[in-house]
Amino acid sequence: MKLFLVGGFLGSGKTTAIEKASKWLLENNKKVGVITNDQGTRQVDTLFVKARGITTEEVAGGCFCCNFEDLEAGIDALKFEVNPDTIFAESVGSCTDLAATVINPLLKFKPNQFDIVLSVFADVRLLIIFLQKNKDIFYDNVNYIYEKQFQEADIIVVNKIDLLTDEQLKAAREIIDAEFKDKIILYQNSLNGNSIKQWLSVCEGFQSSAFRPSLDIDYNIYGAGEAELAWLDEEI
Repeated sequence: MKLFLVGGFLGSGKTTAIEKASKWLLENNKKVGVITNDQGTRQVDTLFVKARGITTEEVAGGCFCCNFEDLEAGIDALKFEVNPDTIFAESVGSCTDLAATVINPLLKFKPNQFDIVLSVFADVRLLIIFLQKNKDIFYDNVNYIYEKQFQEADIIVVNKIDLLTDEQLKAAREIIDAEFKDKIILYQNSLNGNSIKQWLSVCEGFQSSAFRPSLDIDYNIYGAGEAELAWLDEEI
């Protein structure tokens, strides 16, 4: 089974990419499941994905790294419901440390059951500002979370490239490629079918059963960063 973990900051386009990728796989006779994740109890992403006819489970009230048992239960529920070829698991936008808290435990306790790949999404405009302004776009504690997300990525998906001109994109690529020399980097417009197919192809071709290096995380800074973000949990 393919388990595509999808991380990245708030507004980076994770849900849109997952929905488009899931629809494409379903149209090509593949079985798909999605697990959404948020800090609150009312999840817009769950409703959005379910409305497209995609089988969905959710982990609420905290990120995957703090709710491994709930994530595991969601995976088991999807296996029972549709026995998917591919599961997309979208972490909440403030989540990091997925290698130590999700990937490595799954590889240890469920050996030979998953091909796991972690894609970390970034809005190209925000990423460029972050890199050009000496990482000073957020409060320091939030900067810490944003930067850590890229450190553990198997694949960095630089998203929303359609919002840049060709000249701006060329300049952005030079900066981003130089910053993340050791990473697989995709430049993507998630509303474009060819971009989605390229992402899926790279994910499916990524094969690693090895444990990932764990991040050196200061959980005091991490917790302070999450506290500085605002969360609205309402239903209309």
